[in-house]
Amino acid sequence: MTTVSRSSFFVAIAAFIAVAVGFIAYSLLSRRNTSPPGKEGFQGPTNGVSTISCGQESADAIAILEMFSNKQSSTGEGSADLSEFKLILSKLCCLKHDLMSPGQVVQGMLRMPYSNTHDRENPADIAGRCFTKSVPPRDLDIIFATWKGRAVTLLRRLCTSYKMSQGETKKAMAHFMRLWSDVLEIAKGGCVAKQEDPASSPRDPKGFTPETTEELGPYNGYY
Repeated sequence: MTTVSRSSFFVAIAAFIAVAVGFIAYSLLSRRNTSPPGKEGFQGPTNGVSTISCGQESADAIAILEMFSNKQSSTGEGSADLSEFKLILSKLCCLKHDLMSPGQVVQGMLRMPYSNTHDRENPADIAGRCFTKSVPPRDLDIIFATWKGRAVTLLRRLCTSYKMSQGETKKAMAHFMRLWSDVLEIAKGGCVAKQEDPASSPRDPKGFTPETTEELGPYNGYY
C-alpha cells in the first residue's frame, strides 16, 4: 500500500469515527429534555391546557373565558379589566391545583403576581401557609372575600363592556360563584387546622376501660 493510499485510508477512518461520535452525542443530548413545555406536577401541567394558568382545574373558569373569546370590548377599560379578572381566575384555579396535589408543593401559585387591588398577601405565601395549616379561618375568609368582591365588580363591568345579554351575565356570574365556592371549600379543608377543645389538654387524665372488662356486667356487690 502506497503512502498516499495509506493516508487516504486513515482519513476515511477518522471521518467515519467523527460522524459516529457526532451521531451518538446528538442522540444523548436530544434525550436529556423529554418534558413538555410548562412544569408538570401530579395534577397535570399548570400551563398549556387553557388560556390561563391552571385553567384545567375548573370547567367553570373555562366556560367564562369562552363567553368572552369571540366578543370585542366597547370600552377602553375592557381589556385591562379582563386581564385582571383572568388573573383572579388563575389564582383560584392554581390554589386548587396546589392543594389537590399529593406532592404538597407550591407550584401553580408560585408564579402568580401580587396585585394590591385584589390580594391580601402574596399568593405563593397563601399556598405555603395552607400546607402548614397555619391560616386562621378569619384570614381565609378575608382572602376569599377580597377575591370575590373584586371579581364580581370586574365581571359586571365586563358584561357591560362586552355587551352581554342579561341571560349571559347571569350565566357568567353563576360560573364564577361555583368556582369560588368550590375552591373555598377545598381551602377550608386544606388550610385551616382542626379546632381542638380549649378545655382539654393532651396531659389531662382521661377515662380508660381495659379490654378484659369491656364485656363484664355491672358490679352489684357491697365492695
